[in-house]
Amino acid sequence: MNEKFYKDGLRFTCIRCGKCCTIVDAIVDITETDINRIAGYLGLERTKFLKQYTHRDQKHRVLNDFPNGDCVFYDREKGCIIYDVRPGQCRTFPFWEQILFSKQVWDREALDCPGMNQGKLYTAEEIEKILDSEFDIR
Repeated sequence: MNEKFYKDGLRFTCIRCGKCCTIVDAIVDITETDINRIAGYLGLERTKFLKQYTHRDQKHRVLNDFPNGDCVFYDREKGCIIYDVRPGQCRTFPFWEQILFSKQVWDREALDCPGMNQGKLYTAEEIEKILDSEFDIR
């Protein structure tokens, strides 16, 4: 088995810059848990939340976005307005399998994310746990 490049851990702290919230054609999958948590946070009935903030994309339920790519929950002045209950996909970033594929991929992603390689040190064990939860999220 290949040794993971992150065996000594990786640093990441979300600085809420919004770069990952404002990507044209980005897709944020949401789970039933996400739906219930966000709807509750917003004080909305589940059906009203689904109708107002989501749509089906192929076989997944996803968050809506604006034509400029901004997530429906991203405010350019305030940042993510549901940060405390953001979807699992957002909570697990940047610890996604495709980003952890190699150090080169991680470093390339870090060019766009100022929170990567900064702040909290996640151990390899913590990263693996997040990776395991990613499969539950999607």
